Amino acid sequence: MGIESVSRWWYGIAVTILFGILLYGFAFVFILIGPSEPATSDSELIIKVLSLAATAAVGLVLYVLTALYVVSFALDWWHVSKATTVDYTPTRWYLVIPLVALSNFVIPVVATPVITVGSLYYLWQRSRMVGRPNLSNIRS
Repeated sequence: MGIESVSRWWYGIAVTILFGILLYGFAFVFILIGPSEPATSDSELIIKVLSLAATAAVGLVLYVLTALYVVSFALDWWHVSKATTVDYTPTRWYLVIPLVALSNFVIPVVATPVITVGSLYYLWQRSRMVGRPNLSNIRS
């Protein structure tokens, strides 16, 4: 059971979280198999190359999504804080998350965990206070 969404800008935040989790997943597979040389079999080589290529591709997409993420986060925070239908006002400390995310253009190793974990926490708090949005129109 969901309520009418205060803001739909959370979609940009959720997509960025998804790509952050995919980045960690593909990088974990690459590290788990190990960048050893030479590969012991053709299938191991294919998995290594594909996981490295997927890590690079998702990292590039996440790099490009950073601008969308910063705008989405700021606008969602603003709409939630100005909403009259809920009594929840998020603190201004949440705006530190998109500011740190801007460092993705300089130091992606620092920004990606902040984007992923900070956004998950923000969306979790937002869903607790504002309610979960009605996703029935997306599914149909």
